[in-house]
Formats: sequence, structure tokens, C-alpha cells
Amino acid sequence: MKCKKCGADVAQNSKVCPQCGAKISSGIPTWLIVLIVVALVGFCILPVIGIVAAMTIPTLLADTDSARNKAAYKKSLATLNQSLLMGEAMNEKTFSRFDDVWNLSVKQYLLNLQDIPNGIKMNDGTEVKYEKTGNPCKRNYGTPSVHTACAILTIDTNGFAKAPNKRTERTTGKYNHVNDQFRVLLYSTTVAPEKGTAEDDIINEYKNGYDFLQGF
Repeated sequence: MKCKKCGADVAQNSKVCPQCGAKISSGIPTWLIVLIVVALVGFCILPVIGIVAAMTIPTLLADTDSARNKAAYKKSLATLNQSLLMGEAMNEKTFSRFDDVWNLSVKQYLLNLQDIPNGIKMNDGTEVKYEKTGNPCKRNYGTPSVHTACAILTIDTNGFAKAPNKRTERTTGKYNHVNDQFRVLLYSTTVAPEKGTAEDDIINEYKNGYDFLQGF
């Protein structure tokens, strides 16, 4: 091996040239060694990062959708109840016919709504459709039930044209995964979820701090 500075012959494992004292390179530059190590580490870590991301991102997105669906459900229920109370106050009477409750209370005092078949679309994109039960509309003094309500309302937080269009199945504990559809019951002055349903359980999570829900 030759010294790069003076050209003298140098033994294979020498670190210093015996002729001029110059340092002898080991052959592979340090920067190249570092680059190779970084590349190897990255090659090993990137697949792991990809796998972790593939496992966690769908869960994070689902959790975000669940939180948005819960919030939109709570908001729409509050909005519907407020419009019913406003309708009763402004009309100075309690309606007993579904058409009057729907048109003169619900629709009359909701801002920026759009009509859709058998329902309405609110300004935040939430859609509500009704199904008449045939019962007269009256105040609810007992446990909300389809046998006493004058209509069943289906609330879809992202509109009926978008998936998944599913109600949330009832479970024990906290509802971490909530779908986009909710079924509630219409009375002359209130909209309430039926007892023993996921909709009722989800509202119970919000009752503290929301006075308008305390009577459900």
C-alpha cells in the first residue's frame, strides 16, 4: 500500500506513513459508513412504520367519524326540540295533528332548511326523515315509545345518500364507534330517543350539562 502524500510504501495495517508521518486512510470513508448504516436502519424501520400506520390510521378515522356523528346527533336533537318549543310558544297552542307539528313547529322555526322527500335537510348537512305512526301528537309524560309517538324520525348525520346509513347497535359501556343514523320519536313538544336503545344510551352520555335533555 502506498502513502497518498509521499508515495512511500506503507505496511497494510499501518495508521501513519513511516516516511512522512501522514495518516493512512482505512479505505472506506467515515461518511460512507454512516450513510450505509442510516440506509440499513431506514430499510428496517420504514416497513414497521407502514404496518403501524396501516393499523392505526383506520381506527383514528373511525374514532373521528364517531365523534362527529355523536356531536351532530346531539345538535340535531337539540335543534328539533328548540323548534318544537318555539312553535308551541309562538302559536300559543299545542298541535295534535302530525302535519301541524311538522309544518308549523319543526319546519317553521328551523333556519336554512331544505325539503327532501318525507323530510328535511338542515344547514349542516344532517337530514331528517319521518314515518308517521298514526297516533295523534301529544305531550310525552311517560317513557318514549313507538306506541305513543306520532312519528318516528330517522336522523342521518351525513345525509341519506352517503354510507354507511346504519344505526349503532346497543352495547355495554361507552360508545366509541357510532354510525351515522339515529332513530328518535316525535311528540307534540319533544323529540326523544326510545328507551333501551343505543340512541338513548348515547344521549345519556351528554346529559350532564345539557338541561334540555333532562326530561328524556
